[in-house]
Amino acid sequence: MSNEAFASRLGAGVRTVANWEANPDMVLSPGMQEVLDAALKDAGEDVHRRFGMLLSAQEGAPAKASDQPIGISEQPSADAAVEASQAHWREVRQYLIESGIGLAARTADLYDPALRVENVPAISPATWLPREPVPLDKLVVDWDASPRKPRITGIEAEARPTLPLRAPGQAFTRYTAAIRYLRKPALFENRHSYRLTDVEWSHGAGRMKFGLATFFDKLDVSEVLAHESAAAELAGHLDWAHLPFRGLVSDPFDLSRRIVNPGISTLTIRRNTVDGSGTFFLLRRDPTQVTNGRHYSLLPAGEFQPASISPESVSADLDIWRNMVREYAEEMLGQPEHDGSSGVPVDYDVWPFYRDMTAARTVGQVRPYALGIILDALSLNSSIATTTVIDDTVFDELFSDLVAKNPEGEVVTSLDANRSIRGLPFDEPTVKRLTTREPLGQTSAACLTLAWRHREELLSFR
Repeated sequence: MSNEAFASRLGAGVRTVANWEANPDMVLSPGMQEVLDAALKDAGEDVHRRFGMLLSAQEGAPAKASDQPIGISEQPSADAAVEASQAHWREVRQYLIESGIGLAARTADLYDPALRVENVPAISPATWLPREPVPLDKLVVDWDASPRKPRITGIEAEARPTLPLRAPGQAFTRYTAAIRYLRKPALFENRHSYRLTDVEWSHGAGRMKFGLATFFDKLDVSEVLAHESAAAELAGHLDWAHLPFRGLVSDPFDLSRRIVNPGISTLTIRRNTVDGSGTFFLLRRDPTQVTNGRHYSLLPAGEFQPASISPESVSADLDIWRNMVREYAEEMLGQPEHDGSSGVPVDYDVWPFYRDMTAARTVGQVRPYALGIILDALSLNSSIATTTVIDDTVFDELFSDLVAKNPEGEVVTSLDANRSIRGLPFDEPTVKRLTTREPLGQTSAACLTLAWRHREELLSFR
């Protein structure tokens, strides 16, 4: 086992384990040696409790039960192993939040360079990327009533080093449970999500197939992958040998191996009808509100989910356009979120904003396209990359009440002070700056890169 994996299993600090390894002649007490031997087998509650007691004594921590030296048979009032395990988990989690984009780039280097979406830390096979933007009305979405059971769910032995102790001898069984109890963001609910089971592009059209899963089904795998990379890098070993869970996933594009619930990342381009130029918008995500915060993302972006728990919504909302419009209303206009917790389906026929957006789309003033499906190299989270080009006069009418903040963060219309509120320029310097220098999320960076690749087709509409 790696030092970090062994330390996580014991609830010890990585430095402590590294010190043991660096000093092979160090003589441990018989009690400590017994604990270490047992930990390599099927460690039980008593072993973890005794290890916590001995660890406190060895590292000079205050005795929990009394001021006397801790003996093998004494029972502490608090379990030091649990505290150490959870503290280490929080340390890795904080590093993941603070350094996620750079870590994603270094993790992406582990994969075949041919899979990279240009220079951003996202990957995709050629079969997942159409040769040109596909108008959304040429993308068929089918229902998969009986998707295959995933072979990897995040409870495997390879995932255990990322799961901290919740009680003496008892680790959290799933990563989402650890998030819920140790570092829960404001927005953290286990909602229904659409699970991608197949994708195909051909001749300017596409087809996707979806089943049903939950939001946590995805996180229990993707967050373990990200946490594992963060722990490995902190220990100085970001390589395949120290990423057993990532190795277990193996082919990240095998949709039967794990549950892949895609989000939808949309680059919204306000097109100047006079000169054909464009501007776009970002969201500065708040890490206290969302799971993967402290960076920019495209606006809007969200999970592909039904709008309510009603069975009617599951079928009615299997529609990428409807999901996009809901995200527009929530993230750019500040309207109440259709968060999937209500039992009442959305009545799209009577919703004014949806009708206005769809009417503008019908006459060609709002033009949505699909650009492909991409994976964040760090978490292997997937996203359907889309672009919506909106003529300026229509945009200004539809989004006259554009908000400055929403529940997930701050709406960004400029990277510098005193710029136009109509958005960031969709030009080479801005795209290059965002994809090379600014903290733009991996799938957002890939979507922006793909849109820039197809900019002439996207902006040349007459």
